[in-house]
Amino acid sequence: MEPGVILGRLLLAGVCSGVIGYERETAQKAAGLRTHTLVGVGAAIFSVASIIGFEGPDESRIAAQIVTGVGFLGAGAIFREGAIVSGLTTAAGLWVVASIGMASGSGSYWLAAIGTAVTIATLYGLAAADFAIARRKAKVRRRLEVHVSDVKKLEALFKFIRRIDPEAEQLDFKRTAEGEGILTVSCRSGDLSMMSELLASHRAVDHVEELSPLYWDQDTGNRPA
Repeated sequence: MEPGVILGRLLLAGVCSGVIGYERETAQKAAGLRTHTLVGVGAAIFSVASIIGFEGPDESRIAAQIVTGVGFLGAGAIFREGAIVSGLTTAAGLWVVASIGMASGSGSYWLAAIGTAVTIATLYGLAAADFAIARRKAKVRRRLEVHVSDVKKLEALFKFIRRIDPEAEQLDFKRTAEGEGILTVSCRSGDLSMMSELLASHRAVDHVEELSPLYWDQDTGNRPA
């Protein structure tokens, strides 16, 4: 393979991967322009090396390991903090730029170019759709059933709830035993996991349950009779 051809393939991999990395950089992700470019160029180098160094079925052996290797790299970009998981799109981006690098390194120039275009269209085009869906979810109210161990602390508990979600509403309350009760509150769908975890850790709360929509009236917000 001529050096000019190799250079062209590596440059194409670098440009295509860099375009995707730029989007991640502008989104202020840890894996940005340089990381994506290096992954794409590295995948292209491995692909070229497998073509030059081996003949026959062995040509695909090195390239096949790129998928596994990038899988481990992408796993390092995923973080979980409580119920919140972040980095999935960045991990998927690293996986895609590796495939684009492989396409460039193997000489499939149009595949690399089209793959880059589709990826960029997905990242930019679907961002608006994600935002619209997130706003719609935020408006949806969910119901939590809070089992209170000390009703004397009910007022303080509801102030605590309001600090988490200022729009939280008390929908129902009933006593179950001496000094105990069940409080039903509404909260934003996006705050459901955080609200559940924080309430469960409150000293006045025994446990928290999410009410299924089957168990409350969507017009009044209360359980059906």
